[in-house]
Amino acid sequence: MAPSPLEKAISAATIGSAGWRFFIYETVASTNDLARELLPWSAVRALAQTAGRGRFGRSFVSDPGGLWLSATLPAEGGAGRWGGFSLMVGCHLLRVLENLAVPNVRLRWPNDLMSGNKKLAGLLIEQGSREALTVGIGLNVLNAPWNHDSSLVDTSTRLADLLPVIPDLETLAVLILDALGDAHQAMLQGGLSSAVRELNAHWATERPVEITLIAGERIGGRFMGLDHNANLRILDLRGQERLVAHHHVAQLKELA
Repeated sequence: MAPSPLEKAISAATIGSAGWRFFIYETVASTNDLARELLPWSAVRALAQTAGRGRFGRSFVSDPGGLWLSATLPAEGGAGRWGGFSLMVGCHLLRVLENLAVPNVRLRWPNDLMSGNKKLAGLLIEQGSREALTVGIGLNVLNAPWNHDSSLVDTSTRLADLLPVIPDLETLAVLILDALGDAHQAMLQGGLSSAVRELNAHWATERPVEITLIAGERIGGRFMGLDHNANLRILDLRGQERLVAHHHVAQLKELA
């Protein structure tokens, strides 16, 4: 009989304020794929991923030295109840990085954590058929993704180049899992409104963007944050405000 995924883990522990069941693996295809098969309040970390992915299946370099972590959370009520949860998670992860004193940290809508104009971490949330969400987080720490993809030299960064002292990967995992638990509780208590208010304060400076919709249309203008329903507010090139539903957006590209 083939070993179960959990039997392949190199270590297992209970960590974090929520008592996460935490499993560490060597090299896996995708931590999200592993975590999806586990009970809620379980998490997995891999030393490296061979098929890490972002939104719409885009590849995500996951070389040794980074934090590649996925966690499964309960999501009673179905997909509609948890729409926009990536923004809530992004808001709470932003707090973690601010507390670490990462310079110029911000969230690029909807799921990229940035330091200035360089990407530090990415977030992917997937919902399966059961009432659970799988949250995947990739954070550049000591790794060097640009050694595997030269196009990342000017667009990516890592904690090792941003902080004088870097927390170890286990400490970072606990900080992130505690933030996920807090984000889950905040979503249950008040929905997305608190995250929208907090993120809009971060997005006080308008940024020129180009948005590509899933239907193929491109919209140029300035990103002005979100409305109370988490729709994107875009000041288009004619000077008119346009609301764009988040689930219609395939890509948001910052132009400066």
